[in-house]
Amino acid sequence: MAVKNYDSASSTGKTGKTGKHEAHQAPNYAPKNKEEGAQTPEDTLDISEEAAKKSDSVKEKNKGHWKNFDMDAFQTGIRNTLMQSINQSKDALKAAGVEFAKYNSDSVLYDLSGMKDVEESKVPDYWNAENTSQRIVDFAMSFRGLATELSDEEYIEQVRAAVEKGYKLAKKDLGDLPGPTAKLFNNTYNLTMSKFDELLEKARKGAAE
Repeated sequence: MAVKNYDSASSTGKTGKTGKHEAHQAPNYAPKNKEEGAQTPEDTLDISEEAAKKSDSVKEKNKGHWKNFDMDAFQTGIRNTLMQSINQSKDALKAAGVEFAKYNSDSVLYDLSGMKDVEESKVPDYWNAENTSQRIVDFAMSFRGLATELSDEEYIEQVRAAVEKGYKLAKKDLGDLPGPTAKLFNNTYNLTMSKFDELLEKARKGAAE
């Protein structure tokens, strides 16, 4: 049974853009091998209008073949989306002499335990943790219709793992971050994983019905 009532950013009103968003060309997520004549399956999840527009052309090229989906390009896209958010605050805080959280490869999160009273970095609403995490989840879920061979639970688990890899790639590229920016990174990651966890719970309940 398909997951129902996915609370997309468009339906919750969380995609309001108050900061300038630079337009950029999205990576090509189309599979390397294409089969002619296949029908594009319908999505089994409601997605945001923004995410749907981004994925429409990709769906036309993919024609339902998830096994050939370019996961590396997808992870790179997640990394780039996250880095646009984080870089909104990094340079300004660095120039102001704010204490940095050191990069470490042991965790996807930054360790803020030795830093006192760290508040999340202030960025335009479009790039805050809530809205960035929602866009990432919406974008990941917009490709659901390509994976007809997977259950909702299997699909969510796969894209969740891919998004986590995207965060790890972004963290490696970002390196050390000012404390407030590191907290923004951590909060964005935690919100993203929480949203995927909610979707997994819905999928599991739907499968049991």
